[in-house]
Amino acid sequence: MSGKKKRKSPILALILSGLLPGLGQLYNKQIYKGLLFFALNIVISYLSYGPFVSFVNSLSSFLDSPPDMSQLPKLLIYSIAATIVVVAAMIDAKMSADRINARSDPK
Repeated sequence: MSGKKKRKSPILALILSGLLPGLGQLYNKQIYKGLLFFALNIVISYLSYGPFVSFVNSLSSFLDSPPDMSQLPKLLIYSIAATIVVVAAMIDAKMSADRINARSDPK
């Protein structure tokens, strides 16, 4: 068996991280970085759950009273944070796959 590293698909790494932040890093065998992106995604999802449920519940009683918009700013902040984590994970996964491939290519 040769000492050559297997090439990584940058597009596959990007898509995997888009599906679940950290998955592209795991594909690139960057375990700790993948777990970090995954944990960030879980924390943001957990924090946004309360405001999301509150906002949806207020919308469901829309016919009785105006919706409670007090949770909307929190929901917006968490949505922006989640988007940043997903985009950062996607960019990192693609760039890491490119770097792995550059190191494995013979000069």
